[in-house]
This record gives sequence, C-alpha cells and structure tokens, in this order.
Amino acid sequence: MHNLDWDDLRILLAVADTGSQSAAASRLEINQTTISRRLRQLEQDYGKPLLLRQRYGYGFTDEADLLIAQARKMEHHALEIARAQVNADRKELLGKVVVSSTDMVLRYLIAPTLKTFRQRYPQLELVLLSEERVVSLSHMDADIALRYGSSEQVDLVQRRLLTFKYRYFASDDYLKQNPVNVQQSLSGQKLLKFEHKSYLYTSQQLQDLDNNEVVLRSNHIDMLINACLGGLGLLSLQEQFGEQISGLQKVMLSPHRESSLWIVSHKDNRHIPAIAAVADFIIEHSELLQ
Repeated sequence: MHNLDWDDLRILLAVADTGSQSAAASRLEINQTTISRRLRQLEQDYGKPLLLRQRYGYGFTDEADLLIAQARKMEHHALEIARAQVNADRKELLGKVVVSSTDMVLRYLIAPTLKTFRQRYPQLELVLLSEERVVSLSHMDADIALRYGSSEQVDLVQRRLLTFKYRYFASDDYLKQNPVNVQQSLSGQKLLKFEHKSYLYTSQQLQDLDNNEVVLRSNHIDMLINACLGGLGLLSLQEQFGEQISGLQKVMLSPHRESSLWIVSHKDNRHIPAIAAVADFIIEHSELLQ
C-alpha cells in the first residue's frame, strides 16, 4: 500500500472522471490495454479491491472512492504547479491558444472571424479542436472551451455567450415539392435526424419525429447538412448558423428548441494576455449573432 505509483493513480482518476476505460485512454493518450493492466497493478499494490466489475463497465468500491478523493487532492496541487510553470512564459500577447468546441460552433461562429482575428492579433496562433466530449480545462486539454451548458466546477470562469433558437431548414427544391403549412403543426414531411448521445430532444421535437418520416439519421452534422442541401428533407439547425448556409431556406414555424452556449476557461488562465484576448474577441463577435 505504501508503494502506490502516481501514474496508476492518474489512470484511476481518469477512469473516474471520464466514466470509461476507453475515454480515459483517449484523455491520457495511452491504449486501453495499458489502462486495464495498470488498474490491476494498482489493486495489487493497494491490497484491497478497488473495481466492481459489472456487466457494462466498472464501478468503484468504497475503498476506491476514498483513494480517488485523496488522489484528486494530489492531482489538484500537481496541476497547479504545472499551470504555473506553463503560464510563467505566457506574459506577452503572443503564442498559441487552444480553443475547443463542436464542429458547428467552430465553423459558423469562429471560422467567419478568422481573417479579422489574424489582422488584429498577428502574433497569436489559434488551435481549433473539434470535440464532442467535454475537454478538461484543469488538465490543460484546451485554454478555452465553448460549451452547451454551464459547468459546476468552482475552478472555472464562465460566461453565457448567446442563446440559440433551433428551426427547420430545407432546400428550395424540397420546399417547392413539399410545402410546409406554418399555421399548423409539422406533419407529412421528411426529416433528417441528428443523433448523438449528448443531444437530448425536446418534447416538441419528439412530437415532430412521431408525426413525420425520418429518412436519414446520423451523428455527422456535415452529412445531414449535405443531405438537406440535396433536397432530402428538413433539418433542425441553430437559427443563427442555418441562416449562414447558402442554399438553405428557413421554415417559419416557431422555434422548437433553445440552447445556450457558454465560454469557459480556467480561473488560473483567464488573465493570461493571449487567452484573455481570444476570449474577449469571441465574446465581441458572438454578440453579432444575438
């Protein structure tokens, strides 16, 4: 028990935080076989069972929960030291800033501003990461995250950027052949359905799915947008983004969904000049979409 390896504790924490060995492997950039082997070694070194092997994945014993709590304190201090070391060289308005968000947000909120950003901050290098998962700002996976929904982490600084209203969009050809009566509930139409484990449908959307034919399902939004442009059916999109897509027409039914986008950074990083400049730039340009 006195010979616990910090690397093994980091693996235990990653599994606890991400919910699975595969996600932990992705975060730590090691393979899942190594995760399993190191967890078994940790159990052996600790001398007590830590994992509850269930039909679907793993749970943790009470002993593991205590060990995780202690390891988290160790990690917190280690990360504070690591951030201080990294930030010691980030006192000037230059260098690399990593921004993480979804494909849609990066494409339709960030991409249109890149030329202006480059002109304003020629010495800053943006790294844009398209991530569906919630990246860890504490672990320095990114400097800034643009997320749907706020966080309860006390070490994060966050601000609501804007609220999206979702409406249906379709190609002109589709609407000519399948006119939508905006005075009635949506029915008799063909729908393109975005499917992702983190996307929860509203009651209105579920009603629309019941009353119309789903002709294509995908977790790849570009695939669905292309299908929509090709006249395959109606697609639910953020109004502010759908209006930017040439070839799509907004269906003037009432919005069937709302979702807020938040800008988030770690409290230790928010006042780093380069990170602050990027965050303020994003906030400034997001206001144009309100």
